[in-house]
Amino acid sequence: MDPSSSPSSTLPPSVPVACLNCREKHLKCDGNLTGCTRCKDLSLFCHFVPSRRGRRGRPWPYSGAMGDYPPLPVEPTGNAMMTPLDSLACAAPQGDATCSSLPPRIDNQLVTLFFLHFHQAHPFLPPRDAFLHSSPPIYLLDVVQFISVHYLPASNVPDHTHQLCTAVQEAEASLEKVQALLLLSIIMHARTQPREAKEWLGDAISLSLDLGLHCREFSEALEIQNPVRAESARRTWWEIFIIDTLLAAVQVDGALQLTVETLDIPLPCEMDEYQDGRLGIVPISLRDMDRQALFHNDGDFSSAAYRAEAATILRKCLIASGNHVSHETINILDVTISAWFHRLPSGKQAMLHHNGDVDQMIFQSFMIMHCASIYLHFPKSYLLAFLPVTSHIFCSRPPTFTSSSANPQIHTAKVYGAAVNLSKLASLTTSVASHSPFFVCTLVLSSIVQLAVFTADPQQSSRTGRSFLALNIGVLKSMGHVWTIAATSMARIRDVAVELESALARESRALLDDHLTQSVLVDSQGLDVTFL
Repeated sequence: MDPSSSPSSTLPPSVPVACLNCREKHLKCDGNLTGCTRCKDLSLFCHFVPSRRGRRGRPWPYSGAMGDYPPLPVEPTGNAMMTPLDSLACAAPQGDATCSSLPPRIDNQLVTLFFLHFHQAHPFLPPRDAFLHSSPPIYLLDVVQFISVHYLPASNVPDHTHQLCTAVQEAEASLEKVQALLLLSIIMHARTQPREAKEWLGDAISLSLDLGLHCREFSEALEIQNPVRAESARRTWWEIFIIDTLLAAVQVDGALQLTVETLDIPLPCEMDEYQDGRLGIVPISLRDMDRQALFHNDGDFSSAAYRAEAATILRKCLIASGNHVSHETINILDVTISAWFHRLPSGKQAMLHHNGDVDQMIFQSFMIMHCASIYLHFPKSYLLAFLPVTSHIFCSRPPTFTSSSANPQIHTAKVYGAAVNLSKLASLTTSVASHSPFFVCTLVLSSIVQLAVFTADPQQSSRTGRSFLALNIGVLKSMGHVWTIAATSMARIRDVAVELESALARESRALLDDHLTQSVLVDSQGLDVTFL
């Protein structure tokens, strides 16, 4: 029989894989990798992930993305049913009905991914259940789902930023629009688009001021009817404040855009209280924290409150590092940083919840405070002259402003200590999926400082075994599976480290050659004297 006449040869080629949206709905997909027809008709993001059929084990290429978390339990959320993340389709008939009842623009799995990872680092949207019940605008859903695509394994993220930005720009002024602008700013930074990140943050700041988010009355007006929305509004304002501080710190030529005092705005509550809707606690402000901190009174402050306080300290250090300030001002800020660590409750210092998960708000608080120490002391250290060439590294270049100091060694030691402490944060957990993209930038800052120290004192490199720098590069590599900024920075930091290592090796050989030459000359002179 002619093989060409077999039935199998006359059949049309089968589609090798279905997109996630079609797979979830159990619908036929045309397999167009640029976007299947159904997704285009419904204006959905079209994502393709290789099928796991016939394979063993989990498909995740790195443990930090998903593998470190147990499957989510099936939890009813009104009309939405959250299913385990390993399943890309609803498992039971009633599950099918529940999933099909979701609005067509909501990808249940992507929304779950967002709250499992990104929301842990930047928790200003309402909790997952409340978010799904609130009928969020389409543009906000699209931004949430676009962020989630970055967490999919082996996924090439399509660039939908132009469409997203256009939709958000055209939306009416609202709290949700501010939140979408803020999310866009963060994701643009993570995708190595610093100019756009700064612009979207500026728009978020302008709109939030127009709406009055910086006024206590804004959230108080929402409190009676919708306490979760009121808390989300407060968190959104504080997130703007914190992101403004971080962008100013880690971007090259970064600058603070927000100049409004926020001492009386209530601080965010604890994450579990927010998730469970236990929002009846009297809100605490930064002014309250300052009063109690004076005598180290034990206050009931949330992890998010310490994060906001850390951001205010970093802002002061950024301003001080860019101006000629008095030694007294530097000393006061140095004392403020030290006091912050000493008065932190013991339960917060571990940075871990009882189940072993990282408290991301306290984690970021430590991260921000170590950055504050670097920016405060770097201008008075002797490290500027030893910085490696970092202009081609996207984020995190130490301040270039210098000032004289009678004891540069002390300031250098504090800068190096803070850089090492940032590396130690990276060693707290091997799971990186829930870390903020801004942690990437602080690791780059840590790496640059360590490279400068090794240049100034090669013996320091041999004493530490370069272990902290190697850890930084390893964590950047893992986070590079999610964020472009991590992959780009890791490669360039590694190149600088290799170049520096080669230069130090050449210098060591040259010194050794000089030493041997001098020894030969001395020996020769000694012989000449002997024979006289």
